[in-house]
Amino acid sequence: MQRNRSRRTRGPRALASAAALAAALLAGACNYGFSGGGGFPPSIRTIYIEAPENETDRVDLSDQLLAEMNQKLPRSLGVRPGTRDGADAVVRTKILRYDDSAGNYRTDAVATTGAVKVIQNQVNIAMSVQIIDRKRNEILWESSSLAGQGQYNPDKESDRDGRRLAIERLVQAIIDGAQSQW
Repeated sequence: MQRNRSRRTRGPRALASAAALAAALLAGACNYGFSGGGGFPPSIRTIYIEAPENETDRVDLSDQLLAEMNQKLPRSLGVRPGTRDGADAVVRTKILRYDDSAGNYRTDAVATTGAVKVIQNQVNIAMSVQIIDRKRNEILWESSSLAGQGQYNPDKESDRDGRRLAIERLVQAIIDGAQSQW
């Protein structure tokens, strides 16, 4: 004779078991989190950005680059600004080259002398960078050849506009490079 199992008695037990399993899974998931992907290892909480060494004749370039790095790097890398002696990591940079040249031009058809009309100038800045873990005295990330370019129209803008764009791109390259490690 076959036993007649009632679904009525098995249903609530199965439901209770499923609820208990779901609760256990949810409780376990509460300890799991997503990180923003793009910061330093957990041991690096603060960063100090040194004033860039400058091998160019543009004396104000170091100040502009330092201001942009201080504004963008800590937040983008998930750390806080630190002091020279107390920060977990330090950023060292060296500006290697600055160039402002005609990037786009045309020969003026009206002029009989064949004069060249500059339509767009391009600022190129090359630099090297190291990000160093001060506690372990090891390089977290480095590049010896970062380059940033910025264009500007010399009839409507100044070289400062092109320089600003080049610096923004350099700082973004530092962020992208450092984030690619973690």
